[in-house]
Amino acid sequence: MKIEKREWGTAALIAFGVTLLLQIPYALGYWSARTGTEYSGLLVNLSDVTYYVGIQLGRQGEWLYRIRFTSELHAGAFLYTFYLALGHLARMLNLDAVMMWHLSRAVIGFGMFMVLFGFIAYFIENPKWRLVAFVLALVGAGFDLFHLPFDAVDPASAVPLDLRMPEAHLFFSAFTYPHYSAAIALMLIVFWCALRGVLENAARGKWIAFALGGALANVGVAMVYPFLVLLTASVLGVFYFFLAWRAKKILWRDGVFLVILFLPAAPLLLYYQRVLATNEIIRLWNEQVITYSPNPLHYFLTYGAYLVPALWNLWRARFGEGAEIPHRAFLWIWLAVVAILLYAPLNAQRRFVEGVQVPLAILATMALYETVLPRLAQTRWFQNLARRPNYSVAGLRKLLTVLYVGVVSSASVFVLASAVLTTTVLQTYPFFRAREELAAMDWLSQNVSREAVVFSTYYTGAWLPHRAGTRAYIGQYYETTNFFEKFRATENFFDAQTDDATRREFLRAHEIPYLFYGRAEREAGNFDPSRAAYLQRVFENGDAVIYRVVLP
Repeated sequence: MKIEKREWGTAALIAFGVTLLLQIPYALGYWSARTGTEYSGLLVNLSDVTYYVGIQLGRQGEWLYRIRFTSELHAGAFLYTFYLALGHLARMLNLDAVMMWHLSRAVIGFGMFMVLFGFIAYFIENPKWRLVAFVLALVGAGFDLFHLPFDAVDPASAVPLDLRMPEAHLFFSAFTYPHYSAAIALMLIVFWCALRGVLENAARGKWIAFALGGALANVGVAMVYPFLVLLTASVLGVFYFFLAWRAKKILWRDGVFLVILFLPAAPLLLYYQRVLATNEIIRLWNEQVITYSPNPLHYFLTYGAYLVPALWNLWRARFGEGAEIPHRAFLWIWLAVVAILLYAPLNAQRRFVEGVQVPLAILATMALYETVLPRLAQTRWFQNLARRPNYSVAGLRKLLTVLYVGVVSSASVFVLASAVLTTTVLQTYPFFRAREELAAMDWLSQNVSREAVVFSTYYTGAWLPHRAGTRAYIGQYYETTNFFEKFRATENFFDAQTDDATRREFLRAHEIPYLFYGRAEREAGNFDPSRAAYLQRVFENGDAVIYRVVLP
């Protein structure tokens, strides 16, 4: 379907405006940081500093990722490739890791928005419908805003989804992580190329171009978010069987085309499996990355405003007529596959929701114009209102459309407003840190080996690999091996009731040469390191002290 230049211009203007809007809380955080403090540049999780570290490693010339948030030595692996690549680009552009992070969020987010518009236009021919679907996908959210009575109290959970799960919506995804935006854009390209390749009787040159483009995009998905290849493969696999069932024969050409899309990514996926089989630390990291789905009711509250009208339209119009049948069937297959994967026996359950707002927004928009508005126009109140002065059927339809998009977007407004409140008023530790604490970490970066393990609490350890460049004993929820065991060991170390013999044995067993003692360590317990004969003070300022471990 042809998209006029004017449409592209309007879409670009909307995408650019939303992209700028998403940068406001970050800019306010840097601008309004209280005297003596510095903003970290993060909004959601302290553990997200791992992305800074990935960029830093790439900036230092690395292409193999080694976990910096655990004390065990291990071989590097071709993982975190997206952030390592950003680091190499940062070196070329002479940018630091934090600046590269923010630049990539904005640029890749905008790029994802434009890919989204092109993808929507493939399914919707009417320019006005396209625009509504685009805005709905861009800023829409849901109504999962509270914990439910049966929810377990877990700080690592993602409920309520509309406030704590960035992958649930495109607005939230682009707001927080560049790899989310990159993964969504690449998946849309894979699906677009696949649909063009199997549904159109394209000339050989175009067919090859679609195959090549989809294959390269799939490799990109494997590098950014490997497990999402399972999503693209499952959706396209089920879609192929749907087409074969509809044609009542084996579609050899389409089957070969879809296989071509996934062949180039296969060696990379096999490499990942080999790494998990041979690298114990990476394997343990992978086992700790558990993101299980919450109760299905949370998903319904999040996506119900899209799903209910879409199901109504499906009941009335099925998959449409003629050439639009496979297109609409594809969107429903995508939703069905996601619903299954969200509760499949896999660690990454809820991650498969990535990008699902796209088919939901398209189907909801179709339902709005094909079923909801026409049925509302037949009601008595609508007709009576349309006959009043200054009212019209067309005007009321526009008003109801704006109200629908506005109400469904309310959670995104709340997310943005709460982020502004966080970075301007609350400014909580450890997202805002004392400059003297950071100065102590800077001392470590200049005087201590990058391979040295610095002992501290979790809140400090999360920042050490980024600011000091050292390794941390504990510092990342997923990347610290045996996280909970180490968390308890840290609590025990700073407990005044622990005897020095136990502390000395702990430091010796883990070959720890330095201890960082700052705000988080003071709040962790009553242990006074200045009284320990095995700790030698090597740096001190008003907020932090660094000790060298001296053991006989």
